[in-house]
Amino acid sequence: MIAKMNVVGGATMSGGKLQPYVADKGEPGPASTIPGPVGNAAWSPMLAGEADGVRTLIKVIDWFGGQGDKPAAGMYIGAAGYVTTKAAAFNFNSAKRFAILTGITNAQGIAAITFGTMFDSAAVAPSIGFWAIPATAVGGVKATQVAGTLSKAGVQIKVEAPNILTAVLGLLVGATVFVIAIEQ
Repeated sequence: MIAKMNVVGGATMSGGKLQPYVADKGEPGPASTIPGPVGNAAWSPMLAGEADGVRTLIKVIDWFGGQGDKPAAGMYIGAAGYVTTKAAAFNFNSAKRFAILTGITNAQGIAAITFGTMFDSAAVAPSIGFWAIPATAVGGVKATQVAGTLSKAGVQIKVEAPNILTAVLGLLVGATVFVIAIEQ
């Protein structure tokens, strides 16, 4: 004789073995015929690429498919949403501009590095890295950016070297300064 009984948890005991209980679920019922609430159709932007010097911007030129008041067109896509000016728009060019530039320090120990027009259309000044090589072998040098001089047009780098006898830093004339400038 085989005993069949329900046990806690929905399993059955049959022939001394615990087996999972499977309920007959039947066929699925008909799909609901009661419609949900209908809202306005959303507007979708019509986008176009726009050249801005060497930058590539994306501009909203129109909207389509929506209901209600059409949103304004003419804005650009920025890093965190829509922006109204080209300057604040995100540059979708994958290629970034960069340059390696050199300059010689003057009597004040400063090399003025100019970027020309390379970064004129950039939203911000480039990121820079720099180093200096002395004109004569006097040991290590200290190169620093002159505060407030970094712009899209250029930067000033001050070069100092320790005095051989006193080790006090002094301005270094004639050193070659190298600057790597990379568009942000």
